[in-house]
Amino acid sequence: TQTSATRKEHPDDSDTATILVVDDDPANLALAEAILQAEGFNVRIATDFASMFAVLKTTTPTLILMDIQLPEVDGWELTRQLKSDPATSGIPVIAITAYGKFGDEKKAQQAGFAEYLSKPFSTRELPAIIRRHLRAH
Repeated sequence: TQTSATRKEHPDDSDTATILVVDDDPANLALAEAILQAEGFNVRIATDFASMFAVLKTTTPTLILMDIQLPEVDGWELTRQLKSDPATSGIPVIAITAYGKFGDEKKAQQAGFAEYLSKPFSTRELPAIIRRHLRAH
């Protein structure tokens, strides 16, 4: 299958990489988790800032997928906090949003995001983007 071939091509990044997905939409979380697990990644999920920091107390993810529109503290601010903390500043964070606006890519770069990805994302595109950042990291 495609998934098996992909796993064999990328054993180093998928077998050990832990991806933290931060999104308050259960459908988006389930989709991202299913895509990433099928590709061999370890997946942790969080729905808001409190659950994200709870995960970070016990896990150091290899990469974070961060929704921009989150309750209480948005993804912009969460990423700025992550990038200002020496313990998490080196973790690549990819912005994911359904509400992309002109200028948001530049704003995402300034906030510390490694990349800006609009929803809906392709089931092939997401793992490829993650692998590109894992290889660069």
